[in-house]
Amino acid sequence: MKRLFFGVCLLLVAFSFSAFASDIVITAKKVSKDPADINSPEWASAKEATIINEGASGGPFEKKKLEVKVKAVYTKGGNMSILLSWPDSEQSMIKEAWKFHKGKWDRQKGDEDKIALNWEIKRIKNFATKGCAVVCHSEAKNPDDWKYHTETATERGDMWVWRAYTSNPMGHAEDGYVDDDSRKSDPGTGKAKKNEASDKKKPKYMQDPSKKPSVPGFLVDGETVEIKDYSKFKDGNVVPAWILSKFSGSMADIAARAKWANGRWTVMLQRKLETGDKENDVQFDTRRDYNFGIAVFNNSTKHNSYNSPPLKLKFD
Repeated sequence: MKRLFFGVCLLLVAFSFSAFASDIVITAKKVSKDPADINSPEWASAKEATIINEGASGGPFEKKKLEVKVKAVYTKGGNMSILLSWPDSEQSMIKEAWKFHKGKWDRQKGDEDKIALNWEIKRIKNFATKGCAVVCHSEAKNPDDWKYHTETATERGDMWVWRAYTSNPMGHAEDGYVDDDSRKSDPGTGKAKKNEASDKKKPKYMQDPSKKPSVPGFLVDGETVEIKDYSKFKDGNVVPAWILSKFSGSMADIAARAKWANGRWTVMLQRKLETGDKENDVQFDTRRDYNFGIAVFNNSTKHNSYNSPPLKLKFD
């Protein structure tokens, strides 16, 4: 499988967090029916936890804080659903889109909003007390070269990444894992692909005019056509810089519903308690507790995030 050197120090927690042993608890409430979306009545019975995430050291959010509200519910033998909400003054969805301007193509500045959750599949040493900082290796001077991996082959993490632009329109969050080499995607499809010509100076594909877009405003794999005549574009035309992919296989385990409104993101992630993929996914046994962490990215990527202290999920 292609290696994904994520480079992101998700949850590069401050030293002060090391005193905690996942004593911030999110309790999943048992409900009779899975919530269908972020406004479903099932959420009303769940207790809301407020988490204070801190900006990662060395990035644009250093010394800043972000309040994240979290709820969780589950159904017997069914799904675990988690609801996450945080303030964000802008809905970041540009993701480096191409814009035709004065005879040439420019990449617009901007990334996308994201939230990531990291769990233990196989016990990771010190994860319960230090969070995901234990799998972020920052020996390199350049943060872009930092690597995300476990220390030994017997340790393994499950990483969920919801992306406002490249995964949410497809109704999913990316499902991946972390081993002693790097962060990788679960088997299946779902990763967005860059839309650029071989010279990297212009887009290669556009919406196929003969096909109705399944997600209006986005390019989706299988619905594009290669651009043959660039002379038809006019000043101000915009073409997405990424082509979204349909989710399948183990990578499609995490369903997502989200909405940005009134300066807040609210995201629902939903996954089977037991996926059957024990190698790449944490399997939730409602008799046990689970350590995890949360990172929020505000129009940013890699190590530029707001990171939670160690957290614990319990089932009532």
